[in-house]
Amino acid sequence: MARAFIGTYEASFGTKSIMVSILVGSSNLAWAIKELKSVPRTNARNWVFLGDSLTEGVGSKRISHVGELVKQLRTTGEICVHEFRLRRMESLNQQIESNVAGLMNVDERQGSSDVWLWNLACEGQTIESDFEWLPLINALRPELVVIFRGSLESIIRPAMFCDGDWPWWVPQSWRGYAAMDPRCYFSATWWRKAKQTSVDRVKQSVRLKLLKGRAGKPLMDVDLLASYQTELLKHLRALGARVLVLGLLPVDQSRFPSSPEQFKVVNVRLREIAAAQGVEFFDWASLLPSNGKLGELFYRDSFHPNAAGASALAEILREYLSRNKAQQAAK
Repeated sequence: MARAFIGTYEASFGTKSIMVSILVGSSNLAWAIKELKSVPRTNARNWVFLGDSLTEGVGSKRISHVGELVKQLRTTGEICVHEFRLRRMESLNQQIESNVAGLMNVDERQGSSDVWLWNLACEGQTIESDFEWLPLINALRPELVVIFRGSLESIIRPAMFCDGDWPWWVPQSWRGYAAMDPRCYFSATWWRKAKQTSVDRVKQSVRLKLLKGRAGKPLMDVDLLASYQTELLKHLRALGARVLVLGLLPVDQSRFPSSPEQFKVVNVRLREIAAAQGVEFFDWASLLPSNGKLGELFYRDSFHPNAAGASALAEILREYLSRNKAQQAAK
């Protein structure tokens, strides 16, 4: 893996200032960005990850390929790796101004060869929300930006999510865009599991019935997604960062009818846009197993990677970055 460098003073100063300022409010976020820009970064290495729940992770532990990549990089012993996970949120305390929550996972080792992985992904947020992070990304002056977008936007859902023409018998609480999506997992507590299992069974029956009755639609039209992706890549390229676009992962036809076809269309567009903008495109899904073991890498919704899947994806990404770096050094 490519070696990365960031000064000890810089890591200490930067992380403490950012952590305090971001959590107290948006006005101090601007101050934190200004301070971050003022820190000498001759050898700094910051990697930024943009995406939705597939990048942020699901559940209380938020297991994802980003967190697993941190673990794998640490095991090499060559570099100290830190993780900073941030996501936008509604204020939990009306007495305190806040709009961002985060987790700082600092390597026990601290030295002159550190790399920070900034996970700015957020579940339920589509690609247009990434533009709100551009001031922070600009301040970080990242070496690498990894974009994993298009999955949330491209799942085929009942058309009623778009036009609101719901049958009267569908409960209001089920009409959110992801309210009827299959659960990733069930509770370990028996009575919770029994309730969740029965409700999920009914929801899936209703969702599939709605999809069968009328052609479904994605949350975002592929042309609109392409326009956002193009504009985002232009902004990121202007920062001088290396930009890597990840292709979509496989999605199960039985769980999400018509979505596999939509994903193929979107993947083609993402590859074309990446080529047009002069950035990298990596079809990492092509390196996942094609046999029955593929199902072992995802939660029961056959959409979100589980711990095994996150680890496998992290290894694929780590090897790609290492191989690409070696090829560049050889030139």
